[in-house]
Amino acid sequence: MTTVVIDFGTSNTVVCTKDLITQTPRTLKFGDISRRFEIGGEAVTVVPSLVFVEGQNRFMFGETVRAKRLGFSQPERAFRTFKRDLAADFVPPPRLLDGNSYSAEAISETFLQEVWRQVSEQLQPTQAIFTVPVGAFERYLDWFRSVADKLNIPNLQIVDESTAAALGYAVRRPGTLVLVIDFGGGTLDLSLVRTVKPASEQQAVKAEVIAKSDAFVGGVDVDNWIVEHYLQKTGASRSAVGEIGYMNLLELAESLKIRLSTTEEAKESWFDDENFMSHELQLNRDELADILENQQLLEQLRQAIDEVLSVALTKGISKTNIEQVLLVGGTCQIPAVQQLVVSYFGKQKVKLDKPFEAVAHGALALSEMAEVDDYLRHSYAIRLWEPHSKSYSYYTLIEKGAKYPGAKSEPLTLQVASDGQREIRLDIGEVAEVSQAEVTYDASGRMTSSNLVKQDTYRSLETHHQQVCVAHLQPPGETGIDRIQAQFEVNEQRVLVVTVKDLLTGKMLVEKGAIAKLK
Repeated sequence: MTTVVIDFGTSNTVVCTKDLITQTPRTLKFGDISRRFEIGGEAVTVVPSLVFVEGQNRFMFGETVRAKRLGFSQPERAFRTFKRDLAADFVPPPRLLDGNSYSAEAISETFLQEVWRQVSEQLQPTQAIFTVPVGAFERYLDWFRSVADKLNIPNLQIVDESTAAALGYAVRRPGTLVLVIDFGGGTLDLSLVRTVKPASEQQAVKAEVIAKSDAFVGGVDVDNWIVEHYLQKTGASRSAVGEIGYMNLLELAESLKIRLSTTEEAKESWFDDENFMSHELQLNRDELADILENQQLLEQLRQAIDEVLSVALTKGISKTNIEQVLLVGGTCQIPAVQQLVVSYFGKQKVKLDKPFEAVAHGALALSEMAEVDDYLRHSYAIRLWEPHSKSYSYYTLIEKGAKYPGAKSEPLTLQVASDGQREIRLDIGEVAEVSQAEVTYDASGRMTSSNLVKQDTYRSLETHHQQVCVAHLQPPGETGIDRIQAQFEVNEQRVLVVTVKDLLTGKMLVEKGAIAKLK
């Protein structure tokens, strides 16, 4: 069996498989679209998550876009952070280019299509694994499944990014308890995972996800904050430097951020020959730490760690029981982030190993797992409109924290609202508390971010936020009479399904039908 893992990232994408000879993870390289660089003395191969629209049905991808600096010469045709936009509830408006409309979904699908084409030229995969953020909503996961169907990707599995990295470490050391802090370009994910030693060599390893946490914040926010700090300090503004100027400043900010992982102070300069302006960005580690503290990023990291430790404690696991803490993702290269984690767990436990490849390599461990025991990060609920208060309320179906597969609601008995009603429709979705940087979009749909905020959010399972028809009634319904019984559960693919019985006719109307697929 040939398994391919695609760790689709906000800044970089990593694709790997298992070497047939050594049986160790092997990262794939795809010609001009891959980028190879050294970090910590090791060579790393990634595909920058970039797409440039040359014309109708003509695209450039990855390293080609980055190396040619196409995002700076024609920023309106260059797409970045589209994976992060895809995971958000409110996405930037599509861009109209050459008479075609390009949304975050369309660009993401085009990017993954090219990656899969390159994979298929090298291998004949029999299984594919996609990694997703811990806080991914079901609508995001369903989008991945639909893309996999279009591309004929075989035997698709989906796993949380930080959980994948934990599995990769723990499967080599059965019986260990490991915490992964995955801080990438777009999201912060934490997973505490424990593996169970097999009773014999013939049995596969089992894994249990003890606790997890997340926030919608990452390296792209840090870059924006550094630029905003510079503009504020110099009395300038985004409108004054212009869009191309701002893009160049973002590149300088990213370079400063990377250099500060190995030096105490860094300086970058750029002359804007279009506006005849000279820019010099200078920053030291303490100043960067102050920016992260002022923007509440470090506080958000503390809260995420505290949440994981709190959930673990309810299961009888204390901080001292955690054997290893693995730092993954580019944002974990920031010294202030590392220092905060070390202050929690001690220097001996904290490891920074393969920060860009750990998720993809770890996901390969799924093929060696007998079972991964996971739980829901969000609640599933029916959203109800209260006309008197002119606000929404929620009827919870399945609480967050319920283990899946097998998480079930109580049977729900429903009546029609009016005589002659032929359908019963429900507004079903996920409810969660989400921490994220507030975002704004310019006229071209590019994002800027500001302070972190925490708020409750509701994500409908239906893409267009419409109610889902769970029952077609024949004969039509009558008020005051119990008409259907519905029971909801979450299957092994983490899909909410429903079984619906017509109490009047005794017929089974739906049997374990996926809510997002009901029409």
